[in-house]
Amino acid sequence: MMPVTNLVVVGLAYFEVFVPPHVRPAPGEEVFVDGIQLALGGALNTASVAAALGLNVTLCLPMGHGLVDEAVTLLAQRLGITLVPLAARDNPAISLVFSDVNDRAFLTTAELDVLANVKRLPAATWVHVPGLEEAARLTAPLTLARQMGARISVSGSWSTHQLSQLAERKDGAWDLLVLNEKEAQAACGQAENAPQCLAQAAHSVLVTLGAQGVTGLLNTVPVRVPAAPTQVIDATGAGDAFCAGVIAGLMRDMAPMEAVQLGTRAAAKILTQTGGLVTNPSLFADLNRESLCKP
Repeated sequence: MMPVTNLVVVGLAYFEVFVPPHVRPAPGEEVFVDGIQLALGGALNTASVAAALGLNVTLCLPMGHGLVDEAVTLLAQRLGITLVPLAARDNPAISLVFSDVNDRAFLTTAELDVLANVKRLPAATWVHVPGLEEAARLTAPLTLARQMGARISVSGSWSTHQLSQLAERKDGAWDLLVLNEKEAQAACGQAENAPQCLAQAAHSVLVTLGAQGVTGLLNTVPVRVPAAPTQVIDATGAGDAFCAGVIAGLMRDMAPMEAVQLGTRAAAKILTQTGGLVTNPSLFADLNRESLCKP
């Protein structure tokens, strides 16, 4: 029998180009800057943080045979992440990221509909889907995974259509839903209302509030945790890291408050860099020393 993976992450790995703030060439102009940051991100963010925290991770993602796809393959091999490719066009997900310390905006292309062809996911203790649009296309395999014993985690993304429908969900299909403050407001009117407003959509609901920390309900326990102190370089990927930290904490049998604290500390480490990808797992060595991940 094949061993059960700790965590399966299902989504797209994005090639991200970070556009320098306040630089917008006029038509016909070329502007030279000191540097343009490039990164891989999306579902690979959560997978890389979870792997750095000691979890056995499988990443299911659309892939073709382009330069970005080759880079994702090589990086996953280096980080010990198992890839399950889903046939797609070359370089299926690319984002231009416009960001500063306060917020981000994205110009994105993503072949999301490939996810609708997924019939079954690898056996896992947890399955995480980083995005409401992605989760909508994965309803059937997520239902099957839950029937087979997996716990399902979904994080929000800026989709006005999906956010407007969240409060109407009554199926309790997810074990954990993580939204940021803006997403929670769009879904429920007020972020503080999200755990009650979305109680029939997910068993546990957490809302990240940026510098104000995290609030919500985790395994029936109300939690309010301040943000871990850090110097913010870029907010991209902090929510992905938070989700990975919470899942890792729950797999370590941490109490809800402790799991959320691990999530905030994982997010704080990502905030000190550009992009949410972990290329050096030693960044999380101190978090791993505190408690060993249980299978």
